[in-house]
Amino acid sequence: MPPSPAPVTLPLRHKIGSKVTPGDRLGIASRGKVRLLAGGGCYLRQGQLYASQLGTLGAHRHGDSTTDEGVVSWIVNVNSERGAGLMAMAVSAGPQIGMVVIGRVTRVNRPSHALVDMVAIVPEAKDGSTDQAIVPFPEPFSGTLRQNEIRPKSSLEVEIADCIRPGDVILARVHANGERDFILTTAEAELGVIQAICESSGCEMTPTSWKEMQCPLTKVKEPRKVAKPRQVR
Repeated sequence: MPPSPAPVTLPLRHKIGSKVTPGDRLGIASRGKVRLLAGGGCYLRQGQLYASQLGTLGAHRHGDSTTDEGVVSWIVNVNSERGAGLMAMAVSAGPQIGMVVIGRVTRVNRPSHALVDMVAIVPEAKDGSTDQAIVPFPEPFSGTLRQNEIRPKSSLEVEIADCIRPGDVILARVHANGERDFILTTAEAELGVIQAICESSGCEMTPTSWKEMQCPLTKVKEPRKVAKPRQVR
């Protein structure tokens, strides 16, 4: 009787079946004999797969896709808990001035601005609350967060690295249309960083004030422009 094939280890940062959120880094697109393809609810950026919506992580083999070199392709997807209606809204709408969006900081250019991948809309109710399901974009839109749009009445003395860092997930409002992307603002109290990873431990940090977050493992504190807690699901 032939031996059973060895189980395939996918280069993912999260277990299959776990819940992920927009902007979460899912894994490396190619490692060894395994190649990951972006399916529904995912997108590829600079050799990494990211989640574009809230849902459950899944993966399946891409047919009989083994190459001559033995490379096997797998399709990674994030299964939404809300159905297809909201996705259709995002496809047709895209970012609009005044919308609240979820974004992932991709680069911080000191001292002037940060680059952000916008991955989802956070619909606002008539009373201004956001206790509604997020609407993922089918692919990220580019945004810029300028130094003077980070904090309320912020000035040039604000150090951008004390407010946001690469990899942070933020809530921001679309402030204007730029020449090549969208101009964002986090000047409102409810806007700012909602998820950040500790640089020393790799653990997700928790907010301790409007300007600091703390690692639960090392207790190290890092400065951030923290968003006032709000219900986003």
